[in-house]
Amino acid sequence: MATVENTGSAESVPETGGTVTDFPIDHTSPRVVLDQAAAQRLEAYDKRQSELRKTLVLVCVIVGVMTLLMALSLTNPQIYLIEPETLKLINQGLNAFIILTIPFLLGILGACARLLISGVRVVQELPLAIGSGLLAAFSWVGIKSGVFISILAPHLEKQGFQPADVVRGPDSFYTMVLVAVFVGMFATNLYLFVNNRVEQLTKAEKAKASAD
Repeated sequence: MATVENTGSAESVPETGGTVTDFPIDHTSPRVVLDQAAAQRLEAYDKRQSELRKTLVLVCVIVGVMTLLMALSLTNPQIYLIEPETLKLINQGLNAFIILTIPFLLGILGACARLLISGVRVVQELPLAIGSGLLAAFSWVGIKSGVFISILAPHLEKQGFQPADVVRGPDSFYTMVLVAVFVGMFATNLYLFVNNRVEQLTKAEKAKASAD
């Protein structure tokens, strides 16, 4: 067995019958680079084809559903008749949505006031203000539904207040406005307190870890 000495390294390459049987593959050769590029293009092509098939299936499903609904509409036109009870529910829902915009805005106002008092930029904590407004709107729902009043009724009766007078009194609107503002301020204050406490504990842990 003859060996071919490689001048660039100390390794020897065995040769049998004048043919190299073990030679390292040069990954930087043009042929290997072209093969890798072709494999990448093939993979990208397969990915595009898969996405195209998914899109085609989705379009077919949508077209099938629309065709089925159209066929049902043509054969059964009475399915689109709205019952009076449904119209009543839609009307109540629309009215409730319009009414709840008032405590929502008032809750945002209370949250912004609390942020300004704390010296925090309102723009940075805008999601917090919106969340506080939603809590204020939920508080209105709880009061108007009578859930909160039923919980507080025993305590109010001991103080000489009638639960119905709290909501239906002549000044009940201003009471509800005050509730919405206070809920917005309280929610924001609670978040700021918890966030500040967490930051203090995190800094204390980091200082303790660096000291060790």
